[in-house]
Order: sequence, then structure tokens, then C-alpha cells
Amino acid sequence: MRRTVARLGLAVVVTGAWAFAQAPKVPAGVSLSDLSWVDAEAVLTPASVVVIPLGAAAVEHGPHLKLNHKERLARYLAERIRATTDVVMAPPLLYSCYPAFLDYPGSTSLTSQTTADVTIEIVRSLARHGPRRFYVLNTGIPTLEPLQIAAARLASEGILLRFTDVRNHLAAAGISLQQTPARTTHADEIETSMMLYVDPAAVDMTRALREYGEGSGPMTRQKGAAGVFSASGVLGDPTLATREKGRALVEALTAGIRGDIEALRRTPAPDPASSRQWSARAAPARPSTFASQATGCTEGDERAIREIGNRFSTLWRQEDAQGIALLFTPSGDIRHPDGSIERGRNIIMVNRRALFMRRDYSGSVHVLELNDIRCLGPTHALADGKWELRLNDVSASPPEGRGSSGQIYSGWCTLVVTNSGGSWAIEAWRYTVNPPAGTPPPSTLKQPGFIGRQDR
Repeated sequence: MRRTVARLGLAVVVTGAWAFAQAPKVPAGVSLSDLSWVDAEAVLTPASVVVIPLGAAAVEHGPHLKLNHKERLARYLAERIRATTDVVMAPPLLYSCYPAFLDYPGSTSLTSQTTADVTIEIVRSLARHGPRRFYVLNTGIPTLEPLQIAAARLASEGILLRFTDVRNHLAAAGISLQQTPARTTHADEIETSMMLYVDPAAVDMTRALREYGEGSGPMTRQKGAAGVFSASGVLGDPTLATREKGRALVEALTAGIRGDIEALRRTPAPDPASSRQWSARAAPARPSTFASQATGCTEGDERAIREIGNRFSTLWRQEDAQGIALLFTPSGDIRHPDGSIERGRNIIMVNRRALFMRRDYSGSVHVLELNDIRCLGPTHALADGKWELRLNDVSASPPEGRGSSGQIYSGWCTLVVTNSGGSWAIEAWRYTVNPPAGTPPPSTLKQPGFIGRQDR
């Protein structure tokens, strides 16, 4: 009898454990759109991280992938994150900045500035009820620039916005691609492999074509037109895609997004007072009627050009060398007072990274104020302003050295900016230097952009 009871007890335990294992798991996160406003108030707190998925609902991805390729990927990743991570998942953004694909029927795009404005307004709406940390689960590359604009502007309001850079996370997958290396790819081996893993029913491999395109600029299906010619809308070789590659890529991306969110959760929200500490020194904004008549700029263009200065200052504080480089056009340059020149985003990025490794530059403040804007047409403008660079006092021993008052450089600058695809970027940067008192003016910089000659 005892043995029978014991067996019965064991059966109950085993059955209960099996039932528990088979029971649906409660997601770690919550879907904002599934809540009432009363329930939303309880989860929108200063400690919460709000995630906003971003994936285009209508952008061409060749003949073998759907127009909503990015939307499918964003929704899949959002569910993976919500299931395992304590976040508030907001509804997705389905329209964004994809100007390079408008030559293909069905593709849609917003300008870079509109995308930034939409993102900012959504974040502000939710932030007013408590949250200070937001993460855009970003699935594209053209969307990086407007997200940087949004992040810089929100930082001045004490709101922290971070977003996915898919290039970094996909590189962590360690996949050896078979397609020919190309500077720009689209609907290629990578994107097709990922969709074969995420939603294989949304891929028609019988229509996959290999095409690498020719030219530079936005994509076009018109032979001989300006841009990258691609009759199929493909740049790369999707015929080499496999589900196994897709699994590695998607899992690496998912892990990277989780890491981004946890890092964001640990990051203090920006102090609005310190973010605005330089704004009072900027020249008063001209009335919009005067700006549109006297400068030749539309109200929106002048605002977007001025924002370059704010973004630069914020990115410098964040020691974001890549973000600073993306403020320039691919061929953009900086010519220094000694005649040396940095040309191209990669050179500018590498040199900024080297700067931030130095004790006097780590934690430094670099303010850029663009005051006088003059548009020479719809695509070119001049921006005159002033800049100031506050280095750290390297004579102080760490940790006092970081953030200590050191040398202060300042000067005037003129930027040539161009508008491509609705977004303004720096084509050329020229400036003067007023060195600190008692410091000889710079004549030859040891490396381009490196202010200060003493060896350290």
C-alpha cells in the first residue's frame, strides 16, 4: 500500500512538472498596445525601457522578397525581445527614411528630418508619463542618420535614446559570405538568409537573381540614369542564401539587441541642464519670415542645418566617432589651419577614435554653434558659426584628470553643407583657432585634427 501511495505521489510530481514545463511561458516584457491607459500608467515608469520597433512596411527588396521585408523582421525581433526581456514594447514604426529605393514601384520614404521629427514626437509623448530610456529596434541602415538627429535633440531634454546598428551585431555572427564583396548590398545573401529563417514563406527563391549594380548614389532601374543601376532591385547574390546562415545572423542580431537594451538600462539619463548648458550662448534665432527671405532657406532647412551643430556637440560628449563621421557626406572633408586635410568618413572616424583615446580628449567638451545660414539653392548651403574645445587637465593624476579644467581652444568656422535625399550633411569644414593664453598658435598638427603639440 505504501509503495502504491509512493508511486502515486511520484506520478503526481512528474505530471505536475510536465504540466508546468508545457504551460505557456509568461513574457518578460509587455506590449503597450494591449493595455488600457490605466494599465499603461503602471508600466510607464522612470525605471522602464521602452522599445520601438522600426521596419519599413513598403520598400523594395528585389523580386524574391516582399515589400514588407523589414516590417516582418522588426516584428519577429520585437517578439523575441519581449519574450525574454523586461521592456515595454511600443507599436512599430512602419514608415521611415529610405530615399534610395523610390525608383521601384511600391517603395515609400520619409525625409530624414521628418523621420527624426516623428521619432521625437512619439518618444516625447511616452516620456511625459515617466520613461527616460528609449530604444529603437532598428532594422535598416538609411535610418541611422535620422535616429542620430532624434537622439541628439532628445538628450537636451533629459531623454536617452539608443538604437540598433545592425552592421555591428551581424558582424558578430562570424558568417563567411560567398557573394562578391561590395560597398553597398541590398536584398542580398544576408537579408535573404535572415528571412529564410524568420519567415521562409515570405521568400520566393525561384525569383532570386544575382546583380551587383554599377554607379553610385540612390538605386535606379533606369539604365544610364544617375545612381546605382539595378534592374532587379538587388545588390548582391541572394541565390547563395540559406536558412542556416540566417539562423546565425538572426541569433547574433537578437543577442546584440538584448545587450544594447541592458546597457541602456544601466546608463544614467542625460541631465537636461548640462545638455543645454551651451544653448544660452548661441545667437538668437532669427524670425522665420526673415530666415526664409534673407537666407534663401526654407524654415525646415534652416532648422535642420542648425541642428548639425547640436548633434555634433552631443556626439562628441558621447565620444561617438562613427556618429560624428556620419554627419559628413561620404566625400566630406575637414581642412585644418596648418593646411592638412582629412577627407572621407572613414578617415574622420578613425582620427576621432584616436583622439578619444587620449587623456586630454577623453571626456572633453566640443561645442559647435552654427549662427548664420545661407542657402545657395535647394541642395547647397553655407553655415558660419563658432566652436569651442575644452580639453582635460592632463597634469592632474587620474581620476582627477578626467573632466578637470584644461586648455580651452576656440575659433570661427564655415561649413559647406549639401542636401541629398532630404538630409543635410557636411561636405567641407574650414575653421580658425584661437589658442589658450600663453600657448603658441598651431602651425603644423602632428596628426590631422589633433590640437595640441606637446608629446604625452
